[in-house]
Amino acid sequence: MHRLPGLLLILFFLFFLNVFSQSGRLLLVGGGAEKEGASGWSTPAYRWAGEGKKVAIVGISTGSLAPYFMQRCGAARAKEFAIASFDSANSQATFDTLTSYDVIFFRGGDQYDYYSLYRNTKLQDAVNYLFTHGGTICGTSAGLNILSSIVYTAENGSAYPDECIENPNNQYITLAGDFMDLVPGFVFDTHFAERGRFGRLVGFLANYSLNQGHAITGLGMDDMTCMTVDEQGLGTVYGTGCANIYQAGATYSLNGAKLLADTVHIVQLLHGCTYDFVTGQAGYSSLNRQINTSGLEETGNYTVLASGSNLLADNLSMLNDLVNNTGTPSAGILVLTGDENLAASYGTKLLEFGAAQVNIFILNLENGNDANLANNINDATKILFLKNWFQTFSSFMSTPNGKLLQKRIKKDKMISAFAGDDSRLAGKTVVENYLTEYASYYAELTYEKGLSLLQHTVLMPNTYLNSDIYENTATAVPYAMAWDTLKYGIWLTNHNYMKFTPVAGKTTLTGFGVAPVMVIANAGNLAGFSTHTATGSTSSLPRMVAGFEHLKLSMIDYTTPYLMGTAQPTGIEARDNTEPVLISPNPVHNELSLSWHVYGYDWEIINLNGDILLQGKSCSETEHIDVSMFNSGIYIINLKKKHNNSTAIMKFVKD
Repeated sequence: MHRLPGLLLILFFLFFLNVFSQSGRLLLVGGGAEKEGASGWSTPAYRWAGEGKKVAIVGISTGSLAPYFMQRCGAARAKEFAIASFDSANSQATFDTLTSYDVIFFRGGDQYDYYSLYRNTKLQDAVNYLFTHGGTICGTSAGLNILSSIVYTAENGSAYPDECIENPNNQYITLAGDFMDLVPGFVFDTHFAERGRFGRLVGFLANYSLNQGHAITGLGMDDMTCMTVDEQGLGTVYGTGCANIYQAGATYSLNGAKLLADTVHIVQLLHGCTYDFVTGQAGYSSLNRQINTSGLEETGNYTVLASGSNLLADNLSMLNDLVNNTGTPSAGILVLTGDENLAASYGTKLLEFGAAQVNIFILNLENGNDANLANNINDATKILFLKNWFQTFSSFMSTPNGKLLQKRIKKDKMISAFAGDDSRLAGKTVVENYLTEYASYYAELTYEKGLSLLQHTVLMPNTYLNSDIYENTATAVPYAMAWDTLKYGIWLTNHNYMKFTPVAGKTTLTGFGVAPVMVIANAGNLAGFSTHTATGSTSSLPRMVAGFEHLKLSMIDYTTPYLMGTAQPTGIEARDNTEPVLISPNPVHNELSLSWHVYGYDWEIINLNGDILLQGKSCSETEHIDVSMFNSGIYIINLKKKHNNSTAIMKFVKD
């Protein structure tokens, strides 16, 4: 009886060894076109798999890989097999033929074709037989998806990452555990950076955890990147990107349909790094950048709101929050912009939400010394940054008013809001050129200095704006974290916004909207940058992909506050000046008196449909306007000072 615990331990060890041991080899490829050159991304790994071997290339149709294996990778023989029906896959002839080869390579295509046509067939038996007898099983793109024990079948069509974080139980996440069982406890995904699929992989892990009650590990392979896995289960990374390991054990929950995740531990492995599929240990030979962010924290004693979209319709919740739930509801709002027309539409909406007044200024060099703007900056307690072009904004920040603004936004209890692209400005590091297709792949992203309201953070708006920039938005954040030694990265979409604010002495981050806010933190000491190009040529730059020893990803909203540090007051509080423009009386019956401490301004009265009803020019600080002819209702008065592009917007009621 006393030996039972030890016996159980031995039995458990033997079971573990049996489940995780293997006698065959694997080649796991994230997709992307193979390159012919001897130093191309694919050739060394494909040669590892096929040199001196007989290679069977399997798919629904044939392609041109056989000559590549023969001519570039040293295969003794290579042949393409088009197996496009269940009957063909289930024939004894297929089994006999495939088991006469040393390597089976599944090409790209549609993994549901493979799942529906090859499952429970002689072809599947041939794969298992070959693998257990020392053969090599390979897969690229869809061919890789089917090799993990948990298979993303895609039977209802492709699952997009934004859909997966907004609802991990959406109809497109279809996972099955009844096909290949070559890598137990894993789900594989491909084209990882190229298609921004980090959100999708977390959706897979959450779906399986919430619905099956089991934790699984995710492997997201970047395109033109692969891993060779030897007989002992040791994987080695080759290529231009990362093998991304999303470890099991995170806690997932839902707020409505929205996915929330508490600390997904991630390892991003570059060319030359290793991962042991038996022990879960990684080797970091190419992560040669020492970065320690353990002592860094966000300490601002102010509030920052930031959204992922420029569109007014996507920002209504944030604007309402800015007016009514953040600071004094009656406070005026200063809008600093590079687009006066867009700012006017935002201003109208802010008034509808209840702002007492909206003052609008164009941020440019001309206004860098404007006294009226300086007064507005000094008086402001709420500032909205909207549609500013970075180079113009950067030039403005070097002016006296720019320096004044930099100090103002960091006062105690100050409130700053950023819409869409401008959200980048709130962090320490600004990613530029990210809206250019393939900018990350061609190393065309640039990194500039931000306002450092979040002084150890990079923010990325428009994360899932369109597929042309998925790679830019996905890779720019960890790359900036490695490049500028940042602690945090934040991804925002057009369906959410974030709020950074002090609560009980702690700086907290919360999220609002249909999508969770995605926050990643560096928890390790090692990072590195991709050094390999697709062709192996040194005449072009490698893609902008970073590897990390340990990242921690969380998906949050207002129910799951994320702590970022300890608030440190500056001792100088922002003043609350709500009425720089005066309208009296309000409501008005016949004559409206308008006072603004600006001479020679233009004014116009518009209705809520945007129609201009009356306009004029003031020659003094006070203007008297006859509105007796107006019908009862709400009207907006728009004041403009042309020489410095200053604008004020207010509403009044005609009784």
